[in-house]
Amino acid sequence: MVRPRYVQKDIVLPKPPPVPEPKGENLDFKIVVEVAGNNISDGQRLSLSKDSQGRELLQNPQTVTGEPTKHRSLVSFKKIPEDPRSIFLQVAMKGEPPLRLKLLDNAATVDEKQEKECWEHILIPLKPLGYITDALRRDQTDILPDGGWVYVFWKGKLWRELKVIKGVNFRDVRVEYYRNQRHGQIIKVDGDLRPALGLQLNTIWVPYKLNGEVQQAANGVYLLFSITQWSWDKISEFESDTTKLQQEATSVDQLTSYEQEQHFDYPTGAVGPIAKALTNQTKTEEEQELDEQAIPRISKHPKLLDRQRNTKIPAVYLKAIDKRLIMHFETDCHAPIDRNDLFELRTNNGSWQHASKPTLKTAEAVDGTQKQWIELIFHDVPEGQKLNLQQTSRVENETPFIIIKEKTYEELHRSAPKMPM
Repeated sequence: MVRPRYVQKDIVLPKPPPVPEPKGENLDFKIVVEVAGNNISDGQRLSLSKDSQGRELLQNPQTVTGEPTKHRSLVSFKKIPEDPRSIFLQVAMKGEPPLRLKLLDNAATVDEKQEKECWEHILIPLKPLGYITDALRRDQTDILPDGGWVYVFWKGKLWRELKVIKGVNFRDVRVEYYRNQRHGQIIKVDGDLRPALGLQLNTIWVPYKLNGEVQQAANGVYLLFSITQWSWDKISEFESDTTKLQQEATSVDQLTSYEQEQHFDYPTGAVGPIAKALTNQTKTEEEQELDEQAIPRISKHPKLLDRQRNTKIPAVYLKAIDKRLIMHFETDCHAPIDRNDLFELRTNNGSWQHASKPTLKTAEAVDGTQKQWIELIFHDVPEGQKLNLQQTSRVENETPFIIIKEKTYEELHRSAPKMPM
């Protein structure tokens, strides 16, 4: 018997849907920050906050060589996702992580091919110089005194504190760290001892426009100079009193014409071109009355700014009038003043005081004999108020000895005891 033969037919199964290829991230976007001037290279850089992949970008500005005027540089963060990012100004610190100063949250990206005559985010590097007379004239200006301090307020709050190095360079303080200590963080430090550990800079970058909004008036940038570092109490005075800040500080609202004019060649005002700074100085009244050697002027050497004259950045002139009071007192060689003695100059109402330790000096009197003097230096002395000079007692709870009583700065400046020349 022949068995039937069965033939199995192939079963055709439906084809599975194609497996989609992994979708890559669209990196056709960028964020651009415009920095006024060209050949900007002093250690200040810009960075973006980390993206979803944990990537962080950091860049220096590059001069736009295709523009005839070369009035600006650009920081272009290219090939990034469309998501908004935060922008930071970053400064290297000595022996510490970099200082990151937030400029903006949620900066929008644009198509990578897009170009603009003016970008939504603009920073301007400033070169601070100082008025040296109450006339506030540019032909009576100088570099800032070495060891002084520049305070930058933005939106009514201290944003940057920088120590002046050799008159033309600046070092940042980590302001927010010390602010946090003042407001009760766990680790306690002396908030009035704030070292400037930033990388040495030759300009100070400030925001001019962010997200298309020009920073001016209440949201503007204000600068002040002090020969001594401020206490947090003094900083708080300016942060809590907008009127005081705007009256005493130097505003840079004059920068608002930058986008239209693409330069800072203002003939008057606190902002002017660095190309001509310190090149047309005239003698002050004191210099006309005294021998030039008695008051050396660093601004006789304008070459200190020569490396930056072609960068097309602005100079900003701060009030740096010398309000020091220098006093000399002859000492008894048989009872010399102890270097640890402390002398205080203070107002009657206690609103201001400054202490000075004596510096011992020797001078030759008219008769040829050698005499010993002490030198006292008091900074930022307020004008128009009655002042007392007192020597603290070495005996605990003993009343200080009053040396000079109820004299104004003007009176003391005219009649301050001086060491023989």
